[in-house]
Amino acid sequence: MESRQQLFSTHFNRLITAISGGTPDRVPVVLAADSFFARHMEVSLADYLEDLEGSSQTNLKSLAQLGEIDGIQYLVPCVHALGAATFAKVKLPGRELPPDAQWQIDEISPMSVEDYDVILDKGFAYYQQQVFEKYLPLAVPDLQKYVSSDWQKIVTNYVNAGIVPFSPQIFGVPFDVLSSARGMANLTKDLYRIPDKVEAVLDVITTELIAMIKMQIDQIKPFAVFTGATRCAPEYMSAKMWERFALPFLKRQVEAVVDSGAYALLHWDNNWTRAIEHLREFPKGKCILSSDSNTDLYKAKKALSGHMCIMGDVPAAMLTLGTPDEVYQYSRKLINDLGPDGFILAVGCCTPLNAKPENVKAMISAATGK
Repeated sequence: MESRQQLFSTHFNRLITAISGGTPDRVPVVLAADSFFARHMEVSLADYLEDLEGSSQTNLKSLAQLGEIDGIQYLVPCVHALGAATFAKVKLPGRELPPDAQWQIDEISPMSVEDYDVILDKGFAYYQQQVFEKYLPLAVPDLQKYVSSDWQKIVTNYVNAGIVPFSPQIFGVPFDVLSSARGMANLTKDLYRIPDKVEAVLDVITTELIAMIKMQIDQIKPFAVFTGATRCAPEYMSAKMWERFALPFLKRQVEAVVDSGAYALLHWDNNWTRAIEHLREFPKGKCILSSDSNTDLYKAKKALSGHMCIMGDVPAAMLTLGTPDEVYQYSRKLINDLGPDGFILAVGCCTPLNAKPENVKAMISAATGK
């Protein structure tokens, strides 16, 4: 029987092999979940969010009943950081909501057209601070709770359990950050009315974001950096616009992550199928394309084989509404069709709160054979 240290090494090497495009001894499993773990362990969401180091312990208790995974995306629930990241009022269980209600994001889209000039003149961080003080008084204290958690202990909890802390750092991407601030409808109009100004602001955001990413990678030295995108999916704009307002800034951010010594987890929701060929422009053997079941992973595998690892893609709805046999068969099909080289089995986006534990077990079992 492997020791915990040996188990961690096995999982770590299995993931590296898959990400580099090689063929591991079996397809690895990486799980993304948060509120599901609390519900599975009958912990109220209010208590789950109160102590983030404690939430990592809850996660591990749940995982001990689910099966052997190689890595975990969300080490703790990241909801405390979402208000600052998305310019939104975050409603939390036990605060604005009942103790076991799922947290909610209430977007306010505070940015005006005039704020483009403020950002160009004084920087995006300056603009963020003004918004927090005027509109989002809870965003900063919530973020501080997240940042000031005992991250060394949290990481150690997973390592001691033999699980790779896959993506302890979580960042949005420039277009999505601007879209959250400006509002999706307003930004879409801006792309036509003031394209040069939008592009200039995206450059400012990217530069500041990269500086923050590099600093945190130097401090934390993560396995991978979660690079989350949804609003800049190519289904939301023309190919010409996507290649101008999304692709260059995505590439700069991902290249900065890789150059700083971490893998880039491209946790990209919505449909990216139209842009798959462009992903061959990203660093080879250093990125993981993680889909939420909207992107055609079969086309992605065909286009990116030998260049980028594919990760996914068991639908969240299937984990909630399906049967263990349906989940198992679907997962085996993914493993057989997309693996064993350059593939990681995972949930599409995130395990939902009300997923059936037996379905999550079935997904993991499809890879481990246990």
